[in-house]
Amino acid sequence: MADDKSRAVYGIDLGTTYSCISQVDKYDQAVVLRNFEGDSTTPSVVYFESESNMIVGKEAKNMLPIEPEKTVSFIKRQIGNDEAFDKTKNTTPFHCDPVEISALILKKLVKDANDMGENPEPIKDVVITCPAYFGNKERLQTKQAGISAGLNVLAIINEPTAAAISYGLKVDERRTILVYDLGGGTFDVTIIVVNGGAIKVIATGGDHHLGGVDWDTELAKYVLNTFNQQNGTSYDFETLSPNAKYDLLLSAEGWKKNLTARQTAKINFSYEGKSVNFDLPRETFNAITEDRLNETIDATRKIIDIAKEKGYNTIDEIILVGGSSKMPQIKERVEAEFGLPTHITDPDECVAKGAAIFAMNEAYDIALKKADEGEGPRPMPLGTSGRTRIVNVTSKTYGLGLIDNQVGNMIFANSTLPVSRTRTFETVRDGQTGVTLPIYESDFTDEEKDRTVEDRFCNLATEEIQELKITGNHPKGTEIQVTFSIDNEGILSVNATRENDVIDFKLKVAGVKNEEELKKSQNFIANATV
Repeated sequence: MADDKSRAVYGIDLGTTYSCISQVDKYDQAVVLRNFEGDSTTPSVVYFESESNMIVGKEAKNMLPIEPEKTVSFIKRQIGNDEAFDKTKNTTPFHCDPVEISALILKKLVKDANDMGENPEPIKDVVITCPAYFGNKERLQTKQAGISAGLNVLAIINEPTAAAISYGLKVDERRTILVYDLGGGTFDVTIIVVNGGAIKVIATGGDHHLGGVDWDTELAKYVLNTFNQQNGTSYDFETLSPNAKYDLLLSAEGWKKNLTARQTAKINFSYEGKSVNFDLPRETFNAITEDRLNETIDATRKIIDIAKEKGYNTIDEIILVGGSSKMPQIKERVEAEFGLPTHITDPDECVAKGAAIFAMNEAYDIALKKADEGEGPRPMPLGTSGRTRIVNVTSKTYGLGLIDNQVGNMIFANSTLPVSRTRTFETVRDGQTGVTLPIYESDFTDEEKDRTVEDRFCNLATEEIQELKITGNHPKGTEIQVTFSIDNEGILSVNATRENDVIDFKLKVAGVKNEEELKKSQNFIANATV
């Protein structure tokens, strides 16, 4: 068993709709730490009571239909978009960006775990999960959310990988597993090989705008249409008042959960003096949400095809992860489509538990390195949780913008991490005093088909992260070597040399905070009451 200090590390599932924190306990079991309300998961919702006083969790979620203009939900869908939650308090405008709102959720998780647990020291060292398909910017911003919350983020780990860690500990033989992760607001699908304590990611993909809330929305629209038919009204879901929309969505979430447990749900909805009451069969719910389910099946097929291209033709089993995977239609459809057994174990908690196991491994490695350098005692071997070895892949393709609207792709999606690629480029004109090379991120993997920058490329699948600007005199034919490197966390770094001279360049991703901005966010979160 590892020493006690190795237990002072935690795994956090920072979810779109619910978040969760876990720790490996003294009995060598990953356990979820409950919040102040006694629940294992906390709604990822923030209510701005004042500029310095926020409510996070269940109470905040209850405020959605009452004061939606002061409440933020599904903020994880905004990570990477640089949008701000703007408010006016007593005529004084202020705003929080997605990083800061995520940090408030993290602060609530940690505060409750500290207050309700038996931790000898305040929670500090954590591993935070993110969707596998998150790109460079989203990963950096997720990490900065943890830093803003006053945490030491040991690593960012993919949610399906964390789930596989939790599940993989129960697997004694080599297995190829498909992780189907349908959360409240995001969808991930990942194929992983589990072999003892080793986990190798083969291929990954997903959609950060697809999750259980979309099932809620389809059900809410159906109920509103039925309301209109029975009452002779013509309300449109998109133009409902925010209060009415959130009230209907929260009710739809409850009806959906009822249909998970029962064959029918009793629908009761009232609006502006009129009401509708009827029984909704599960079959009807399945029919009105079939298109959303089809989207997950299509995404799953794409990842299976990518795995086959890499030589992995057989999948042994499927594990269902995420709270929304508990809907009976998910298990039924996935098994019918792919003819494989599915397993659903701790769908709400397994990601946080796997992150906690990974966090303990990270803490062990750090302690071991310090001991080797003479900076501390050698840690005791890990217990039955054992060593977990992860081989991950990048979910995005990264390339360099060239002349004639071309992209020279450097690292392709689903490349094994860590990875580094170097290419040599030449200037094409005499007398150039500067070279500007935009850096692109995309979902494309075909060098021949997907190398021209056009509307389809830029608007649908590519984000220009930053430009590599090289000043000085560059005669025609000047060679510039550019190296792209992606670490185990999926975070990109870029280096360049010009005729063997290292160019001083630091990748600055738009929307990712600099040191001054990060310090400001830390102070804001530290002084906020949650």
